[in-house]
Amino acid sequence: MVTLNSAALDLVLHQLYVHFPVPGGLVRAVDGVDICFRHQQITGIIGESGCGKSVLGQAILGILPDYVARSGNIFYRSTDILADNTSLPGFYGQQIALIPQNPGDSLNPLRTIGRQFDDILQTAGLNDKTNQRKQQLLTFFGLPDAERVLAAYPHELSGGMRQRVMIAMAMSSNPKVLIADEPTTALDVTIQAQILHLLLELQKKNNMSIILITHDLGVVAQTCKRVAVMCGGYVVEEGTVEEIFLNPGHPYTQALLSAVPIPDPKAKKDRIILEGNIPSALNPPSGCKFHTRCPKCMERCKTEAPQKYQVGDDHFVYCHLYDTEEAKKNAKAAENAVIHQ
Repeated sequence: MVTLNSAALDLVLHQLYVHFPVPGGLVRAVDGVDICFRHQQITGIIGESGCGKSVLGQAILGILPDYVARSGNIFYRSTDILADNTSLPGFYGQQIALIPQNPGDSLNPLRTIGRQFDDILQTAGLNDKTNQRKQQLLTFFGLPDAERVLAAYPHELSGGMRQRVMIAMAMSSNPKVLIADEPTTALDVTIQAQILHLLLELQKKNNMSIILITHDLGVVAQTCKRVAVMCGGYVVEEGTVEEIFLNPGHPYTQALLSAVPIPDPKAKKDRIILEGNIPSALNPPSGCKFHTRCPKCMERCKTEAPQKYQVGDDHFVYCHLYDTEEAKKNAKAAENAVIHQ
């Protein structure tokens, strides 16, 4: 039996697997993820499209279809919500909430914003017949004409307004953990900055934890304390933003960061070009899933999956390049400080 040791963490994922059955096998969207989300911190999850970021957030929230297989542990405080979610009425929405990736797709085009807001409140066990709470939330999140917004249909609002509506809905029950899935996608730069500022204000005002899922490294650098890098359905590197951005350890992280443009046109930067295609989640390669594209691939990478190695005070890498007894021992000690098996 796996139990949680540390009380300083809001969420802990331990050996989390999410597999989608399809003709011909299983799509391994999330394939053995271990990650800790700390109290009152913003943690970023980055990686290219298709690496499993959004599915990870949906697995935490328990909103995946019934036919999708989930296994492992998802600890919220001391409760394994993956094992006990049937006994947690009103848990999702009250304790953990979601800002979905695309508000245009998430909002029902045939229902007014007010009616959809009521659905969210009812799911969380709340009631607002007078619209007072909804109007207060919309006004707080930068939509002063709240009555008009509540009476409107989604297509009558701009992209920025729809995103603010989704944030207000997510915050209606004052959750302890907020999962923001690509909250600035398809918004112009000005609106992006406003939404990010809003999230930072929320985190400080409500003392909550935020899981920020994004492919935008600039957003992570601007808002997050810690970051986890995903590739092929699992975490390849985890640590503070400073450690990861200034001293990336995994070859995939190094390639990812090398793609970030430098504003100085005279500055030179060595771009790491990854050869080949992203491995199939239906038929992933053996060993390290990144080895087919890795510029530092060794023979053992083709057959042996890497362990977790600690390469700094709060910096962990899954890569054979760091295979030392001390790195393995430190990583195991850090894991044992969090969970007990």
